[in-house]
Amino acid sequence: MARAFRLQVLLDLAKRRVEAATQELYRLRIHWDDAQGKLGQLEAYQVEYAAGLEARMTQGLPAHQFNDYRLFLDKLTRAIQAQTEEAGRRRSAWEEEYARWRDLRQRQQALAVLEQRHWLSEAAIEARREQKQQDEFALRAVKDNPLRG
Repeated sequence: MARAFRLQVLLDLAKRRVEAATQELYRLRIHWDDAQGKLGQLEAYQVEYAAGLEARMTQGLPAHQFNDYRLFLDKLTRAIQAQTEEAGRRRSAWEEEYARWRDLRQRQQALAVLEQRHWLSEAAIEARREQKQQDEFALRAVKDNPLRG
């Protein structure tokens, strides 16, 4: 009878850790994508707003409205800078989790290789045992045969 794989508990734990890290990696990627999407929206809005200012300036624009446009564009620039930093933080968090996931996965794969070797070894032991048993039966059959030559 084959012996159980002694490291099965560790292999199961490694699998659960990889699954949890995979889910966390997915969650962090969603947050990173959201931050990138918001950054893209802010940048597009800034371009649109700047184009609107330029169009209004060709038609003539009172100084107070021009100042309002400039103040708002400055706020947009600060918002873009803040969102760029946020997207960078989200990217860094994803990259750190990816490195952690990769390490956990390598450990799991190492344990899986050990498990595979264990079962191959157990199969070889079982095959030798069966062969020995068959040899013993054949030897007994020859000894018990009254017509032994």
